[in-house]
Amino acid sequence: MLRAFLKGDEGALEIREDLTGLKPDQVHWIDLHHPSQEERQVAEQFLGVPLPSHADMQEIEPSSRLYRDEEVLRVTATILSQADSEKPLLSPITFMLTQDCLITIRYSDPLPFRTFQEHASQHPAICSSGVTAFAGLMEAIIDRLADILEMVGNGVEQLSHEIFSPPGKRPRSRDFEEVLVRVGRFGDLNSRVRESLLSISRFMIFLDSVMDAMDDDHIKARHRTIKQDLHSLTDHSDFLAGKVTFLLDATLGMISIEQNAIIKIFSVAAVVFLPPTLIASIYGMNFHDMPELTWPIGYPVAIFLMVVSAVLPYFYFKRRGWL
Repeated sequence: MLRAFLKGDEGALEIREDLTGLKPDQVHWIDLHHPSQEERQVAEQFLGVPLPSHADMQEIEPSSRLYRDEEVLRVTATILSQADSEKPLLSPITFMLTQDCLITIRYSDPLPFRTFQEHASQHPAICSSGVTAFAGLMEAIIDRLADILEMVGNGVEQLSHEIFSPPGKRPRSRDFEEVLVRVGRFGDLNSRVRESLLSISRFMIFLDSVMDAMDDDHIKARHRTIKQDLHSLTDHSDFLAGKVTFLLDATLGMISIEQNAIIKIFSVAAVVFLPPTLIASIYGMNFHDMPELTWPIGYPVAIFLMVVSAVLPYFYFKRRGWL
């Protein structure tokens, strides 16, 4: 899909799905979402510059992601999408900045792109040039990452209350599997957010020299704010990563404690019933010369010995606090 954003009549933002009859200096933003080969060729002919292929966008070395080609800046960032689903997706998105236009090439649909497009249609000034569109899009992406980190933080806090709740309200061993799944999901989501933040930070540093050369103080101020937000969110992500690791260790510790308690009960039960079993085994041998076989009170004596031999260890363990 190809969508072109340009200033229409009376200052309104006009959105087109073709570039017929337009000039490069009229268009402020061209968004290529899963572009077909024909749409790629149309965009290349319109801009007069080649577009990176999907394979080129997936390269991870900085020299392939951050470079300047003639008058065009090309940066590729890893952006998080589908964060609310069970399978969050990290996908590369290329941003190309010319003198007048922003070009984005993407094969995913992050929420900030939709929200920014809706906001731009109501407030055309935020998409009045390629540079302003780029700054606004970056702000929308960072706002979304901040929301995701806030969601992770709330989820981790809820998990902490569940794991460290009083024994009567604490999850049982069969429920800890669900707790581990939730801890793992929050940890994975946080790591993906952090990867996206680091990717954006790299190309924002790369753009420093370009922004410093600009005369627009307002854009440079927004650029500084974006970098500050990135730094703060990265620190917060590191904090959440440590907390997730702590909760993972705590959950495994709780599972171990509960399993040890169960094993302790079985061990104590085995020791309590060991003396009665020994007495029953002795008097169950039925040798001919066992004097107790002829005792009239032999049976009740044996029962009494078995009961006493079971009760005494039980009270001993109880007194020592092992039960």
